[in-house]
Amino acid sequence: MLKELTAKSMLHYHEQTFATNWDANIYRGCEHNCRYCFAQYSHRYLDTANFFKDIFVKSNAPEILTRELNRRLWKKYPVNVCGVSDCYQPQEAGYKIMPDVIRSFITTKNPLVITTKSTLILRDIALLKELNELVDVSIVISVSTLDEEKRLLIEPNAAPTLERMKMLRQFTEIGCKTAVLFMPIIPCISDDQKNLNEIFKITKEYNLGPINAWPLHLRGKTRSVFFAFLKDHFPELLSDYRILYENGSVSDEYRNMLHKKIRDLREKYQLYSIYKPTAPKDCRPAQLALF
Repeated sequence: MLKELTAKSMLHYHEQTFATNWDANIYRGCEHNCRYCFAQYSHRYLDTANFFKDIFVKSNAPEILTRELNRRLWKKYPVNVCGVSDCYQPQEAGYKIMPDVIRSFITTKNPLVITTKSTLILRDIALLKELNELVDVSIVISVSTLDEEKRLLIEPNAAPTLERMKMLRQFTEIGCKTAVLFMPIIPCISDDQKNLNEIFKITKEYNLGPINAWPLHLRGKTRSVFFAFLKDHFPELLSDYRILYENGSVSDEYRNMLHKKIRDLREKYQLYSIYKPTAPKDCRPAQLALF
């Protein structure tokens, strides 16, 4: 189900710089249905608890963004339009709000960040290329596993991981800044050496830019939802997970073990995790982000 919302404002500031301090969420709710989703409880105030099926779109987002990005005191900070929900989730194929959103960034010459698990973004590659000729455009993908059988369980409505990586290569080729978020790495499911190595290897071969890797968090109600998922699909892992996730974060022992594997892969492929959305090309001051 898709419902329209009328937004009063779009730009949202948050203290954590990831990938920038500014978000503009076009959609609320997300059909990708990722089993580990941290945002699935974020819109109960909209009189629905079904984050994965009840999708809301801010139908006036392009107009509001044009107005806010044109404000005299706005310093052309990079804005991430996928802060909570993926703006290229399946409903966007029919609704088609993102072309006008991108045009609002072209009109105002404002840097843009898009973080997605979809290949639908290729539909708008010409517009994004036009924007990239004016200011900095950053396209980021998140990935977890190359095993399609597992991915269909974990991220059932997202694009296949290899297709995401091939899509990102096309944006690298037109000059956009690109990066890979290898997140989350899921203990006992996507943390095997073959999967870790292959994702680093493809990132290097496709020249996809820096890679940031981090294990699964299970904070708040996400823990009970993910444990229910394990009970249905990986019941043999439940006892291990109760030990690994005694708290919201994975155990220190596991984290240190995983970070050692990641450090070795970084050295092997000379891939690191520094990523900066850069200043607009007219050299106006901008707050940079680093993760």
